[in-house]
Amino acid sequence: MIFEKINCNHIEEAASIALAEYTEECNVVIELPRKDYKDLFCNMLSDMIGNNLGVVALDKKKIVGFITCYGPIENFFGTVQGVFSPIHGHGAIKEDRERIYSMLYQEAAKIWVEQGIFSHAIAVYAHNQIAIDSYFRNGFGMRCVDAITSVNNEMISYEAKSNVTMREIPMNQIESILELKNNLVKHLENSPTFMPLQLFDIVKFREQSRKRNSRFFTANIEGKLIGYVEIMSSGENFTCYDDGTVNICGAYIYPEYRGTGLYKNLIAYMIKKIKKEGYKCCGVDFESINPNANKFWLKYFTPYTYSMVRRIDERINS
Repeated sequence: MIFEKINCNHIEEAASIALAEYTEECNVVIELPRKDYKDLFCNMLSDMIGNNLGVVALDKKKIVGFITCYGPIENFFGTVQGVFSPIHGHGAIKEDRERIYSMLYQEAAKIWVEQGIFSHAIAVYAHNQIAIDSYFRNGFGMRCVDAITSVNNEMISYEAKSNVTMREIPMNQIESILELKNNLVKHLENSPTFMPLQLFDIVKFREQSRKRNSRFFTANIEGKLIGYVEIMSSGENFTCYDDGTVNICGAYIYPEYRGTGLYKNLIAYMIKKIKKEGYKCCGVDFESINPNANKFWLKYFTPYTYSMVRRIDERINS
């Protein structure tokens, strides 16, 4: 096996490998859109190879694996430069896959660290245990999860409650959610998530909501807003742009109402509504380092990607 920098001549073979890995995940997670994404992968890989940070593994002149990435990214999970390899940005054939993954990362990491890139993030399919184990042994830990559910999931059924009002609010009323939005920010800043975020004012909140073309659903008890969920048509990876899928991009309920079933009912209310609009699936991305999110979302949604992160000790180049 030999390694060389990835270039435009490798794109079609690399895209075929990426598509094969996606198909494997589709065979487990049936909610994922079954589409031929090869042309899309070719286009996205073309956008990534210009940074000269990717490599391919060749066996008898045939590509058996590859890894490329977006970056360098300034202040990536800290104060150092980083790279991110999305689920379509790497892959390996099934035969000897564990060894290929490990050696690909060894080759790529050498390039990255030599250029002062110390924060490495790689998204892998949740049911590709070989990839997960390989990156874990190479010093990575999980940080984020993408998950999906069908709108026909019987575990998420809406039940009307006499003292609780669920409704979708229009964009001109989102100031009523601002306190909840900022409570989510504060929650994510605390242990063990420790995400350095900024509080929203109403101007910033409106600007973000319009940019996302967000929709908001709320739970109310006797006129008091106790929780919200925000959805949008796009998401964190190519599957989220499917016409039949909406994606949750914000969610919070006050701590005293957690574990009561109220938030599940809010999600069920939202799903009931989007089902009537013709949507087939609902996706969500969340931090695996947020135990509240892990506990809730994995009850009802099936994970299909894990984002793995490794931070290199920058003193290696001193």
